[in-house]
Amino acid sequence: MVSDKPVLTDEELKRKRNREAAARYRERNREKFNQRMRDWREANRDKAREQSRDWRNRKIANGTPEEVAALRKAESDKTKRLQAACRDQVFAAYGGYKCNCCGESEQLFLSIDHIDNNGAEERRSGKYGGSGTGFYQWLRKSGFPSGYQVLCMNCQVGKHKNGGVCPHRTS
Repeated sequence: MVSDKPVLTDEELKRKRNREAAARYRERNREKFNQRMRDWREANRDKAREQSRDWRNRKIANGTPEEVAALRKAESDKTKRLQAACRDQVFAAYGGYKCNCCGESEQLFLSIDHIDNNGAEERRSGKYGGSGTGFYQWLRKSGFPSGYQVLCMNCQVGKHKNGGVCPHRTS
């Protein structure tokens, strides 16, 4: 009787058993393993990024169109999730989702305002990558510096058109 299973050499069998043992260890010690991996990635940031890039490129090069589409969807979802978390952290650090001037609380209307009206100068200086997410990431990385506040777009535009003072403050 001939078996359908391929015959493994001693070396291949040893590797297979080691992989299985490692998988069992990871399952039993999930949090410890995850923390060790986080520590390694932090200590070896460039190498971790390179490995991640290589893995992604292999998946795209060798995957079916469905697998590639699923990978890109997952990446897009992750980006949206991380950007939303960053935005939430920034707004929480500057008083939450509430306009400092009029009290507006609709998240879609709110943004971070430069109290000293120097936003254009800061963007041109290259402190951070333009506006939006790059700005929010810079605020977080810089420890949420002072000089910024939450304003709704009406108050932002009113402040701009009214010489740096929101019309709510002058009436």
